[in-house]
Amino acid sequence: MPGLKRSLFVQRARQNFQLKDTRFTSAQICDAATYIGFLIFVLALPFGYSTAFLNIGLSFVLFGWVGRIIVGTRSPRSYNWQRTPLDIPILLFLGLGVIASLLAPHPATSSLGYFWKHLRAILLFYAVIHSRLGTRWRHIVIAFIVAAGLSSALGLYYYANDTRLAMDFMGRIGLQFQEELAAGEGTNLQMSDELRAELRNCNVPLSQTATFVTPKQPDEWRIDDPARNRRYTVRKGETHLMVYMIEQRLTGTFKMPNDLGAYLALTLPYVMGYFVAGCSCLIFHAGRTEAHGKSQRFSIGVIVGVGVVLALMGANLALTLTRAAWVSVAVAVVCIGGYCGVKTLFKRVSWKRSLLGVTFISVVFCVLIVNGKIIGVVPRHIKERIETMIVHPAGFMGERPQWWRTSLELIQKYPLTGIGLGRFRYEYQHNGPEEQYYIPYHAHNIYLHIATEQGIPSLFLFLWMLTIMCQQVFLMRKTNDFWQLGTFIGARGFLISALVYGLADNILHQRTVLLFYFILGIIFYTQLSQDKKHETSEPD
Repeated sequence: MPGLKRSLFVQRARQNFQLKDTRFTSAQICDAATYIGFLIFVLALPFGYSTAFLNIGLSFVLFGWVGRIIVGTRSPRSYNWQRTPLDIPILLFLGLGVIASLLAPHPATSSLGYFWKHLRAILLFYAVIHSRLGTRWRHIVIAFIVAAGLSSALGLYYYANDTRLAMDFMGRIGLQFQEELAAGEGTNLQMSDELRAELRNCNVPLSQTATFVTPKQPDEWRIDDPARNRRYTVRKGETHLMVYMIEQRLTGTFKMPNDLGAYLALTLPYVMGYFVAGCSCLIFHAGRTEAHGKSQRFSIGVIVGVGVVLALMGANLALTLTRAAWVSVAVAVVCIGGYCGVKTLFKRVSWKRSLLGVTFISVVFCVLIVNGKIIGVVPRHIKERIETMIVHPAGFMGERPQWWRTSLELIQKYPLTGIGLGRFRYEYQHNGPEEQYYIPYHAHNIYLHIATEQGIPSLFLFLWMLTIMCQQVFLMRKTNDFWQLGTFIGARGFLISALVYGLADNILHQRTVLLFYFILGIIFYTQLSQDKKHETSEPD
């Protein structure tokens, strides 16, 4: 009898194991792959040299999404496609992109690559919506904030060690100067007139006080010119020595300072939403019960944790010297602060005092900026950057006015179908001014860029999409839940910053396009996650 009972127990255990294993290998494994993929994606997103990990994360997400569709076709319930108000404009926008590439005045296969990058970002948006993460989407947001904090902390570490700064290529000099550069390392050896003349031909005029500095990398030499406030590095190439000017602009974990600036311009206002939500919950949900005590401790933890991340991100934003990102984040922060301040004041005091208080704060802030009290406490190179925005607004824009004029000329020439995706650089070379110091890859204005490459109809579709996004954010305003409130406030700042930043740069370029549609997917998913049916798994 004991042996019979033991055999029955083993048989039932095997059956239960087989049933559990069968369930795990279908819907659950797809959901797990999607969840892991999103975690890998958000952790790799702020690291510009981690493209392999980024693609691995997206591959996991694709595997989980496609697997979920296949499981849905086999189950009694068919796969439920979550429709959004963006479906039609996105479909038309992609279609016009294909037409613009096929009917381009000078078509090229590279247009397909640009189309794929945009399509991949849109697929990421729909993958977020159909992820069936349930409440685990909060884990993705937490990982997103943690990754932003780690990236910003590394950025400050690099800046403190004088590494990962922007490099501006100046020109080439002969390999015969390698011995002189190597002999001058860490010494007060005077430079030869031949080396100075060669550097002057590269637009590097050195003063008499310029000296050699000990480099930090092999096959690299440093020249500091304190009289002109310039620093240069010379790197060995195959046939020449490459001369770069070191800009005091942080690149951090990205390859270019503008890439870091674009990432922060979209991410910082969104992360700030959860910080403000934590402050709101701490102020308005006060009480003496045990539940209120836990809520307050949670809010304090959020305020401290997210506040540290925001401080690190703000320092990185200042050190990038990316003025378009400064302006866009400043506008977003003012809008978030204004909204929350007015809402708080109207709850506490009469509307007249609220309006008077907001007006007083605005006037004081403007007076401080005009008098330069805020600017006076920042480092000199940041102060100079800010002063150029105030004193020389035309110089602040650089060559952008010329790029915009050429864009308008191309729009007039090809108003309906544009010049084709990814063809701005080519057309600018052939239709821009004769003297071109820098040939851009895009118009440095998202609205002009879309109209130039895809035509005016695509611009109207993009504006239609932006209107729908704003409407979706507006629908989230009536909520007291921390996560919903944080997403709502962060989404407001994110959209405002993205729209303002798009006036001077391209938000649908490189990793920024993935970041844009990912945050957009989170915004739409928070609405779908309120539906309990969406959070339950389908039967296998």
